[in-house]
Amino acid sequence: MNESTEQENRILRKLRERRLEKEAQKKPEPLKLQSLSPSNRESETNLEKSRKRRSTIAARWVSGIFSVIFGSMAAGYAFLPQFRFDDIQITGMEKINKAEIVYFTGAKGEPVFTVDPARIRTTLLQHYQDIYDADVTIDFPAKMSITLTERVPVVEWDFGGSRFWIDQDGKVLSESRSQESTIHVYADSYPGAPNQADRELPLYFSRDTLKTIMTMGSFVPEDQPLIYTYKNGFGWDTDEGWRVFFGKTDSDIEEKLRMQESLTRYFHENDIEPIFLSLEFKDAPYYRFVEN
Repeated sequence: MNESTEQENRILRKLRERRLEKEAQKKPEPLKLQSLSPSNRESETNLEKSRKRRSTIAARWVSGIFSVIFGSMAAGYAFLPQFRFDDIQITGMEKINKAEIVYFTGAKGEPVFTVDPARIRTTLLQHYQDIYDADVTIDFPAKMSITLTERVPVVEWDFGGSRFWIDQDGKVLSESRSQESTIHVYADSYPGAPNQADRELPLYFSRDTLKTIMTMGSFVPEDQPLIYTYKNGFGWDTDEGWRVFFGKTDSDIEEKLRMQESLTRYFHENDIEPIFLSLEFKDAPYYRFVEN
């Protein structure tokens, strides 16, 4: 009985040992830390450099492919006729020479990608005083449209035989193609001139001066020009045949006009024939008349 029990125990131990061996085989081997020796670090550095070189070479290939693609597109824009400006559409300002406008754009026959709309606008505004604005648009493959807006002169200034124009912004124009009606001013000088002999024109008339001209122009008798002199300012010839001046501004103009009417009645009632009346200073009007 004891021998049998001992034999069973041996069998059980063997079975237990085999089970432990099988379980040991299933467990992963413990990780082994790599040595941080100089040789290992150098190997890792070389591997990293190799990876970077391969990445750089790949990026250069991609960049080269895109460069070829874009270069081909640019060559197409530069050499193919459908990408060059042939017909430039110009609208607005019908009286202007459109062939001349096309010349100043510098875009005729040029590749579309070489033309700068902002530069064309600046060039046109510099060459043509009477262009208020130029809207330049480009549509692909090669279509250009230019819309011109004209400066509208509101005053024509006859300056001792020579003429210039003033637009709604006060800008002085040496020429004008506009057919719009303007206020005609006959003058021996201009507002703000340092002296009566000065002939150097300003680039702009101030807003206050332009307002005065427009106000005076609304009261001037029909078919009569507005008159401006360096000494007396703005005025006009009356229907009675004498000249009246109101000064260099439009201040108190309505009151001065009532004074003119009152003085006109006084002249008629007293058989006075004035040749000149100044209302520049409303508290001190004066006149000159013809003595019989």
